[in-house]
Amino acid sequence: MRLPHMFCLLPLIAGVACSAPAWAEQEEVPLPRHMTTEERARWTPPLPVPLRAPPPSPVRAVAEYEPNAGILMRWTATSSLLPLQTEMITKVTTLDSRAKVFLVVASSTQQASATTALSNAGADLARVQFIIAASDSIWMRDYGPRYVVDETGQLAIIDHTYNRPRPNDNLIPTALSNAWNQPRYEIGLLHGGGNYHLFDDRAAFLTNLIFDPSEGNPSLSLADVQARYLDYQGNLVEVTAALPQSLDATRHIDMWMLPASRNSVIISEYSPSLLGGVPAQVTNDMATTLAGRGYTVFRTPGFQCSGAHCTYANAVILNDLVLTCRFTPASNPNQYAAQNAQAVSVFQQAFPGRTIDTVDCTNIIALAGAIHCIVMHVPEVGTIVLFRDGFED
Repeated sequence: MRLPHMFCLLPLIAGVACSAPAWAEQEEVPLPRHMTTEERARWTPPLPVPLRAPPPSPVRAVAEYEPNAGILMRWTATSSLLPLQTEMITKVTTLDSRAKVFLVVASSTQQASATTALSNAGADLARVQFIIAASDSIWMRDYGPRYVVDETGQLAIIDHTYNRPRPNDNLIPTALSNAWNQPRYEIGLLHGGGNYHLFDDRAAFLTNLIFDPSEGNPSLSLADVQARYLDYQGNLVEVTAALPQSLDATRHIDMWMLPASRNSVIISEYSPSLLGGVPAQVTNDMATTLAGRGYTVFRTPGFQCSGAHCTYANAVILNDLVLTCRFTPASNPNQYAAQNAQAVSVFQQAFPGRTIDTVDCTNIIALAGAIHCIVMHVPEVGTIVLFRDGFED
């Protein structure tokens, strides 16, 4: 069996050798995407991070539907999530024509365990690159590096302060910047990366969580936030309402919206009777707004499931492949069969010519996230251009 490539980031972030921490050998109790009660009790929002100079302009953040070298993920020693991880990584490395999985593990011991699990599942290990680094949680979308492309076609990392008391997660972009020799720029926002979606023509959206007193930046104005995204990522950002926290504990936009192309988008659709109609109002307003601007708007089901927020919009686009969720509760595996089938049908319409497949998100959705939440896209150098048609206007 060919062993996948590995490198160690621990010396780059902590000045220590690549030995296994004691906790790395044990099964984790996974942290949810939102803060735990214990985390919230000790959470004090950090002071604003001093702004570093933005990257030399012009730059452009890269949309997820553009060409990608692969995705960043973080392996977790949690039995309830192992089936999801092995299914997803196997499909990425065998159904897409070229994408790699850059997989953060805690130790060489955990790398060996992951290698065995992935090999048994049929993953192409030649397309898995292990990265040994300390981390706290699986939610790579929220703390991982956000990429922009400059006029030479080179990538740079735009970093934010993770709005969770999870210091190892917060250091992952710095470690990758050092390991991959990529410049890193600090945007100076307290933020979770899943609360942001963009199109390749500079349009971008996030919810009003960005101004939250505990998890956001209450001292900044809308103009301040828009200026930072324009300077650091080349985006024209708009802020929309969030779903109620009683439905979606994260209030992140990636739980109900997915840009599918420059001119199309997937938005979740909710029953008007759910929570007084607020989720329906928030998403219908966005659908109406974007349709009025000429977007083709596709709708997929969104609903409460056993106290969680089931959504199909939290999906992963990766070159030839698009993965969305399926939900199969052990007590009744066919309970959501109709919704699962409807979502696949919509994705087939939204992504003609791409392979559509699903990943079982039944267990992870109870942690307030799904498959988009656990990946960060790594754009393909040399295929991304700074100016798309109309971008420079």
